[in-house]
Amino acid sequence: MQAKTTRAFRTISEAGDELGLQPHVLRFWESKFTDIKPIKRGGGRRFYRPEDIEFLRGIKTLLHEEGHPIKDVQKLIKKSGAARIVDLGRSVEKASRDRDLTETPLVPARIEKPAPRPSTEKAGPRAAITATVVPAPTPAPVVATSPAPAPAPVAVAEPAPEPEPLVAAADADKLRNALSRLEKLRNDWDSVAKDAS
Repeated sequence: MQAKTTRAFRTISEAGDELGLQPHVLRFWESKFTDIKPIKRGGGRRFYRPEDIEFLRGIKTLLHEEGHPIKDVQKLIKKSGAARIVDLGRSVEKASRDRDLTETPLVPARIEKPAPRPSTEKAGPRAAITATVVPAPTPAPVVATSPAPAPAPVAVAEPAPEPEPLVAAADADKLRNALSRLEKLRNDWDSVAKDAS
């Protein structure tokens, strides 16, 4: 059997299979959310358009994954519009697709490495010297033998560059928060590795 394209209409059972829901749940939601309007053909058969599927996926996310009551979701639709729920459904579907690692941007496009600026001053005896910490290499996976201690960071003396903000203050706060979460994860990982050995 050939799979339907993402733009094809779905019967109620096909929509239920795609969303992981029983057909009676879709009929119940249709009675609670007036924006769910499948096309009805002869014999009362329902056909869901791609937008209906995305709307239902957004409803499912709000009700099942986030645990909001139906009345709150109805208020949200009334306040923000059905298009907002459709967008939520699309983003959930897009996030759930398997992607190759090469398709995943590791550094956001808004963060660019600044071009080096030529220094106008010559380094002399009064030039400020700062210590740059070179991070230790990433430890190898834990083997049955006892782990060797990680080498200590090495301080390298170099002239101090002119201070220049690389990112906006709000982005810097986000980066600091992300860094602290990463450090916590690394500490957790290290403790798990230590317990395993």
